[in-house]
Amino acid sequence: MMVWLATPLTLLLYLSVRKLAQHYKSPLINTIMLPALIIIALLVLTGQDGSDYQTGTQPLTHLLELAVVAFALPLYQQAAKIRKQWWPIVLCCSLSVFISVGTTLVIGGLLQASPELLASIATKSITTPLAMSVSETMGGIPAIAAGLVIIVGMMGAIIGFPLLKLAGVTHPEAQGLAMGAAAHAIGTGAAAEVGAVQGAFASLAMVVCGIATALLAPPLFHLYLWLIQ
Repeated sequence: MMVWLATPLTLLLYLSVRKLAQHYKSPLINTIMLPALIIIALLVLTGQDGSDYQTGTQPLTHLLELAVVAFALPLYQQAAKIRKQWWPIVLCCSLSVFISVGTTLVIGGLLQASPELLASIATKSITTPLAMSVSETMGGIPAIAAGLVIIVGMMGAIIGFPLLKLAGVTHPEAQGLAMGAAAHAIGTGAAAEVGAVQGAFASLAMVVCGIATALLAPPLFHLYLWLIQ
């Protein structure tokens, strides 16, 4: 039964929360977090198998690839601005990756986390397929990496813009770069709902940070292992 209900239920919850978010401007009314929590609660209360629900949402899963490709449209629309600021953008994204991975290793080292766990969480701010692949090459656990990516993305979508506003970051390009760099695809989706410029620069940051993480995370991780030996 859950297989047949999965896709319509997911769409109904998403559209309902989206309509609710239009009336109540709260970061807690998130179109990703609330439907996910409701679905988890329903599966637990009814005792349904989560794999059945996943099978039933395969049509939506296949559309995710098209959704990611669609991020190229705002990039094209903002191409002139991006070309003018290309090197500052690359520098900022690379620095954000260095800070993200570096602070993870430092804090994890202070807490005496295992290298395997650190390798799993160091890639928390990039999109899921890349995070799983990069963490696995460092000896991490892809499943943990994927779970943390989702958590970080949801947190970014919920508190990202309120934090930027609190910090006085109002420039659309800067907001987009921050959301894409910190909260990958989920943050990019939230940025696209705020504005076309934010969405375009978030898409760019997501791509650049993904590449930068694949290049920087392994050497930083191996440097950390060398230092603690």
